[in-house]
Amino acid sequence: MVVSSNQTLHERAVHFKGQGLAAHRQYWHDVIGYNYRMTNICAAIGVAQLERVDQFLADKARIAARYRTNLADLPLTFQGEQANNVHSHWMVALLVPDAALRDPLRAALDVAGIETRPVFYPIHTMPMYAQRFQSHPVAEDIARCGINLPSWPGLSDGDVDRICDSIRGFMVGQG
Repeated sequence: MVVSSNQTLHERAVHFKGQGLAAHRQYWHDVIGYNYRMTNICAAIGVAQLERVDQFLADKARIAARYRTNLADLPLTFQGEQANNVHSHWMVALLVPDAALRDPLRAALDVAGIETRPVFYPIHTMPMYAQRFQSHPVAEDIARCGINLPSWPGLSDGDVDRICDSIRGFMVGQG
């Protein structure tokens, strides 16, 4: 689903998702497009999700705040929030102070039944772009130290507390 207040961007997205078919010539492809049309069932799910978006955002903000509060005394850095913006807290990302801690922390959480994800790798490190030999130290550092914690809107305070207790146990053990 794509939403935009920019008419030109909206028209381009519609053009590409419809296989690049020209608007004024039937079955003529004037650009390389894709078959990204949403099915009716996906649209219905999307509409149902949007009807609950305020509650989802509130739940995810509560979860992110609880992580920050519970782990405030540890040497962890959480993703920041910008003033005058609504943060979706799609993922709750944190950085460990040393890249050597990231994978052992993730492994310890996995043993405790807690699924995590690494923060996304920077695009310039992907094989199709790596030949440009670019260096972006901040992005690379975030990728080496970053973990995405569980942030499903249905997590209870108890769930978040258990995750935080596991993180705390690991970090204190490293001390």
